[in-house]
Amino acid sequence: MTFPEPPQKSTHKVEIVPVVLEPHPNADTLSVVRIFAGYTCCVRTADWEGKTMGAYIPPDSVVDSSRPEFAFLAGHERIRVKRLRGIMSMGLLIPAPPGARIGDDVADSLGVTHYEPPLPMSTAGDTEPPPAGYHPAFDVDSLRRYANVFVPGEPVFITEKIHGTSARYCWYAGRVYCGSRTEWKREDDKIVWWLALRATPQIATFCEAHPDITVYAEVYGPVQDLKYGTTKNEVRIAVFDLLRGSQWIDPREAREIGKDLPWVPLLHAAFPFDLERVLQEAEGPSLVPGANHVREGIVVKPLTERTHPEVGRVCLKIVGNGYLERA
Repeated sequence: MTFPEPPQKSTHKVEIVPVVLEPHPNADTLSVVRIFAGYTCCVRTADWEGKTMGAYIPPDSVVDSSRPEFAFLAGHERIRVKRLRGIMSMGLLIPAPPGARIGDDVADSLGVTHYEPPLPMSTAGDTEPPPAGYHPAFDVDSLRRYANVFVPGEPVFITEKIHGTSARYCWYAGRVYCGSRTEWKREDDKIVWWLALRATPQIATFCEAHPDITVYAEVYGPVQDLKYGTTKNEVRIAVFDLLRGSQWIDPREAREIGKDLPWVPLLHAAFPFDLERVLQEAEGPSLVPGANHVREGIVVKPLTERTHPEVGRVCLKIVGNGYLERA
């Protein structure tokens, strides 16, 4: 029997956006379209003459090449980032479907889904009923899409985004509970969440001492294609958030409360928000000790937890172009 979590709002969209062509500096037949605050997309100028709206399909989407609008992508259905004549082209722009309006989400009608990489280690295992309380599945939107939720100059907390599989841990009814992003897993040392917990005993110790707090973390190692210098069967945990009751704890306070926990690498504790400078922080090598590869990206939060009407909790990610180009 499975015990699913309550449905979560999807953060993966294909939105209808205005299209304004800018000349490509290095290619006469191409134009550049700027989308939201942080995306650029290269298009063939001739294909967009007279068109003012498009459906923007972000990187790491998967399209259905049996549909006529995506037939040209047969064999290349995963949408990626490419550098075209020196300009980053992030995703795919196609003409807006008939009747669509600016802001519409047409992911379902176009059959576009989000890419989920295969996990080489076991993520199966039996599920169990969730512990009492509020322990939501963790979702985070793209800062390239919602940069407006931060105020220029606002100090922000920036951490490395680890490429693994999401986990939740808490103490309830005299024992530790272990969860993936969407399920709670019955104890089983063959699956990655329990393997990682066994390898990181301070997680259970912390949960027992703080039964009102849920630990949110990334389980990583031989879990995804970025290995972070781990050996074949070595799984690790990197904590990225603490939830007390129904309230996320401010990032600096969380690290003080959980000072003995293994946290994701911290890039900046109070970085003045400037979009271009923050985007640059998503690039470069991973800061995880032992890693010898690019970082996946970063996560950006305000110093004091708050919400915004467009995104709910203000906590946004940037997946680096360096990662997406190699993916």
